[in-house]
Amino acid sequence: MKILLVNWSWYPSGGDWTYIENVQKLYEANGHEIVPFSTQNKKNIPSAYSGYFVNTYDFKELNKRKNLSNGIKALRTSVISKDALNKLDLLLSEHEIDIAHLNNIHHYITPAIIEKLHNRGIKIIWTLHDFKIICPENSFISNGELCEKCITGNFYNCAINLCKKKSFLASSLASFEAYYYHKKNTYALVDYFLCPSSFLLNKFVQFGFKPSSLQITHSCYDIKVIDDFIIENQAPVESGLRERYILYIGRLEQIKGVQTLIDAVKDTNIKLKIIGSGAEEEELKKMSYGHNNIEFLGFKNKPDVFKLTMESLFVVCPSICYENLPFSVIESFLFSKPVVGSEIGGIPELVIDGKTGLLFEAGNAAHLCEKISYLWNNENIVINFGKAAREHVYNMVNFNTHWNKLQDVLLKLS
Repeated sequence: MKILLVNWSWYPSGGDWTYIENVQKLYEANGHEIVPFSTQNKKNIPSAYSGYFVNTYDFKELNKRKNLSNGIKALRTSVISKDALNKLDLLLSEHEIDIAHLNNIHHYITPAIIEKLHNRGIKIIWTLHDFKIICPENSFISNGELCEKCITGNFYNCAINLCKKKSFLASSLASFEAYYYHKKNTYALVDYFLCPSSFLLNKFVQFGFKPSSLQITHSCYDIKVIDDFIIENQAPVESGLRERYILYIGRLEQIKGVQTLIDAVKDTNIKLKIIGSGAEEEELKKMSYGHNNIEFLGFKNKPDVFKLTMESLFVVCPSICYENLPFSVIESFLFSKPVVGSEIGGIPELVIDGKTGLLFEAGNAAHLCEKISYLWNNENIVINFGKAAREHVYNMVNFNTHWNKLQDVLLKLS
C-alpha cells in the first residue's frame, strides 16, 4: 500500500517527529511505501515528494506584528490552507494513495485536507499527539493553570481567557478554528483516531467522540537504535570517577514544570543537568543563580542526549500539563533509567509508582524533593526500577507490538 504520512514538519522537531520517524520505518519494514506530505523548511530531510510540500507563514512573526492585515492573513492560512489543498490535489492526481495517516496538521496543513481525502475515497487514520481537536490551546493549560472549560464545546473560553500565547488575536483564531471544524463535522470523516495513552482516549470520550473510533496503539520505537548505541558507548568507567547526576530532557516552558524541579533540588547536594531550550530558559537560569548543583546544557542532538541519559542516575519528568506518552520517558526507560514523574496525564501509564519509578503530585516541589532524594540515596533501588522500566516500555512500544495494533486498524479499513 501507499501510505500518505502527514505532519507539519519533516525534520526533527520533537516527540511528533520521533513517532513519524519510527512509524515510517515500521511501515516500510512491512512492505508499504511512504509518501510524505508536510511543509517547506530548510531543515527538512530530503524527500522525492518535497515539491508537493506546503508553503507556510511564520505565525510567531505575524503575532508579533499585530494588525488587521496580519490577522486576516493568519485566519486565511491557519484555518484553511489553500496551498495545502492545492498541493494535495496535485499529489493525489499523480500518485495513488491507499491510506492517509495524519499526525500534527493544525495551523500549517490544516484539517481542511480531511474532506478532500474523504471525497477521494481515501481512508483516514490520525495519531493524536495532543488535545488540539478538543482544546483550542491544545494542552488544557490556560495562563499556567490546568483548564477544561472548552471540553464542553464552549470554545469561546479560549478567546475570553487569552489561553493562546496570552494574545486575543491568537486565542480568538484558535476558538474560531475549533468551532469551524466541529460545526462542519469534519472530524467525523476520520475513520480511526490512534491514541498513544488511555488518558488521552478518555478525554476524547469525555468530549463526545465515539469510543469505537478511538484505538489505543501507544507509540512505537526502533529499540535497536538504542541497543546499538549502548553497545557502541559502554566503555567502562570506574565507579569512583563516574559523575552522579539526575537529568531533565525537554522544552523549557512553564507547562513542563522545570521550575518545580529547580525548587526541589536547589538547596540540596543533588546534581541536576537540564537539556533543552525554550521561552522560560532565562527565567529558569535566574532562579538557579548561585546554585552550583544545577547545570543548563542547552539544546543537544540525539547522540548527546542518549549519552547523557545513559550516564545519568535517573531522569525527572516534572510536567504540570497533561502529557500524552512522552518520548523522553520512553527513551529513558529503554536505557534502563527509572523516572520520577508527575502524577498527571499519561505519565502514570509509563511510570508505575514503586516499580518503574516514582510519582509525585504535579507542581509540589517538596513532594518531588522527597522522591528524588529517596532514589538519590538508594542506588540499588534505582537499578531494580531501571530493569523493570526497560521491560515495561519494551513490551509497550516495540515494533512487533505496535505493528499488531496498527495492522488491526488497517485490516478494518480494507
